[in-house]
Amino acid sequence: MSAAAWWRKHRFWLVGGAALVAVTVGGLVASTVGGGSADALSVTNPAPDGGQAASTVLRRHGVQVTATDSLEATAQALAANGRNGSTVLLYDPLSLLQPGQAARLAGSARDSGAALVALAPGPLTVKNLSPEITSAGTAAGAAATADVAAGAGCANADATAAGSIDARGVDGIGQAGRPSLFVYRGAATCFVPSGGTAGFMAANSSGDVTVLGSPGVVSNERLAGQGNAALAFRLLGSRPHLVWYTASLKDVAVAGHPPTLAELTPRWIFPASAWLLLVAVVGMLWRGRRHGPLVAEPLPVIVKASETVTGRARLYQDAKAQDTAVEALQHATLTRLAQGLRLGMHARPSAVVEAAAARTGRPRAQLEALLITGIPLNDKQMLSMAAQLAALEEEVAPR
Repeated sequence: MSAAAWWRKHRFWLVGGAALVAVTVGGLVASTVGGGSADALSVTNPAPDGGQAASTVLRRHGVQVTATDSLEATAQALAANGRNGSTVLLYDPLSLLQPGQAARLAGSARDSGAALVALAPGPLTVKNLSPEITSAGTAAGAAATADVAAGAGCANADATAAGSIDARGVDGIGQAGRPSLFVYRGAATCFVPSGGTAGFMAANSSGDVTVLGSPGVVSNERLAGQGNAALAFRLLGSRPHLVWYTASLKDVAVAGHPPTLAELTPRWIFPASAWLLLVAVVGMLWRGRRHGPLVAEPLPVIVKASETVTGRARLYQDAKAQDTAVEALQHATLTRLAQGLRLGMHARPSAVVEAAAARTGRPRAQLEALLITGIPLNDKQMLSMAAQLAALEEEVAPR
């Protein structure tokens, strides 16, 4: 095959493979050089679900933004920033924080005089951040059809300055890629959807803990909508330092040793196994007592031919296997007739029928129906057929 013919045959796969490699390498190089992140609300994510726009604007206005991904790093950043100098933004999309860790974060923020802003926290997290704020569930039904949450409806200065917010979700923010919108109640409950009693924003009486039920408010896609920018910058930019804390697997406690088989086994396994073992023992005892002990019998056992015939006949009768019983009678009669007519053990049934017809003078069709094709319909006909077969053997028997 020439080079030109080989190229025409394989050029589609070569060009397609080269394009795939180029796109893959380009993406890897771009992500490496740019240093960006694809995580939702990341300060280095320029995508619609990222938080790069808010963090960039805050930095330009003199706010030092520090991104952390663990509770330990957040506590260290708060300690380094001094008292009353920090705001902590908490975002825990996978609900990795345990209640004790949420309480520890709230304690660290309180000790350092920091303000705490939590995005869509779960009920247990909210309870441990501030006892004055409670979760009121999701707002999927109220917010899915409304593009904008109407006015603040509370006395909170930040909410009043924002006026109204765009509380719609953003694809990629929330569990399983679906927007998560939550509502809360607190000392100040703001941005309440029409017909509801809880709002997308709630704060405690001192104003140092605030929760937002719509993480999309600070996202790149929604930041410019309605009063989102005013609310985000007032909440996050009121102090010189912002600790942008996104919970990660670093916050998951590591076990001191590998779990044993007993620790991995459910607690109900052992009681259930003991119960099944007891039931099996009781069943064996019950069945054993019912049948009694085994009876020893000397071997070999000699069984009379008549007993075997009778037993097999009863088995056929119980199973209503008339066709099987008749076939056995016909086969046995043909074998004995072949011996009596000196045709040999392997003579064909048709040859036996012809010889029997010649010996007895009976019609061949009658003998063929009796010895080969005849099948009785009931027990009475079968008994009559057995008698006819016995009479035929006596008639054919050599004199």
